[in-house]
Amino acid sequence: MEVGERWAHRTAPHHGPVGEVEVLKIGAQRPVRIKVRFVAEDAEGREEWVPPARLRVLWQNKDAWLAREQQWSELTKDSPDEEDPAFRAVIILFDEHLWDGLVTFGVNYRDRGLLYVEDVPALAALLDVPEHFFHTDPRAFTDTDGTLTAPWPTTVEVARLLARAQADHLVALLDQHERQAQQEAIYGRYYRGRGKNPGTYISPEICAEVDHSSKPARDLLRQWCGTDAVESHEELKALRDEVLRIGKLTEQAISCLRQAGQTKAADRLERELGIPLETLRQAERDD
Repeated sequence: MEVGERWAHRTAPHHGPVGEVEVLKIGAQRPVRIKVRFVAEDAEGREEWVPPARLRVLWQNKDAWLAREQQWSELTKDSPDEEDPAFRAVIILFDEHLWDGLVTFGVNYRDRGLLYVEDVPALAALLDVPEHFFHTDPRAFTDTDGTLTAPWPTTVEVARLLARAQADHLVALLDQHERQAQQEAIYGRYYRGRGKNPGTYISPEICAEVDHSSKPARDLLRQWCGTDAVESHEELKALRDEVLRIGKLTEQAISCLRQAGQTKAADRLERELGIPLETLRQAERDD
């Protein structure tokens, strides 16, 4: 930025009127301020010291800049609220980092919910969809680096397909999250500190409140995974519980045989069980 240049000035970062100003002086103090003169006739030569961030682009480049701003505004006009269950479900999905280098999505205020596809052909092949699927919304565009940017509705559709592709993994993950949340709702949660920091304890009441707010997102993600994956996981859980129950009964029988002096019978029954008793005990503790 140099004295004499003309810049596009806007008070708000992403909205509001844009005016032409001439740079008169660059301040020497910190934080830096720029002295400008407003060029418009109705400004009557007004001069003002402004932060550099208000000078967006050189005036000669303002039309291209405003066009990009308008494009971005259209792209993000239906972005979700941060408490939206669908948005929180997508966060859970992408927090697994299963598709790093292939597809990501925006979580910040400026780009919340936007989809970024780094490798369109690879993602299309993974999801078994045509490449033009990602351009279904006319607002989607591909930048000079080849990354496709698409709005929130496309993000949701892609998230549903990704969830279905990793349904078994995600359903098990959600079950783990819920079991942990249930435990924390009883005992609370402790975050270990570092150095002299004693750490932080979160009360059971707050943990329960957080879990309650997260449940709609988990339920929605399960829905995206599909009923087949959910039912299959429930069947596996039931089978595991039954194995543990039978194993516990067998352990009791083996113990009774040994106490009765029937060591050979106990050893034979333990061999036929096929699972070390300590493994069953550990599985029960983990559950």
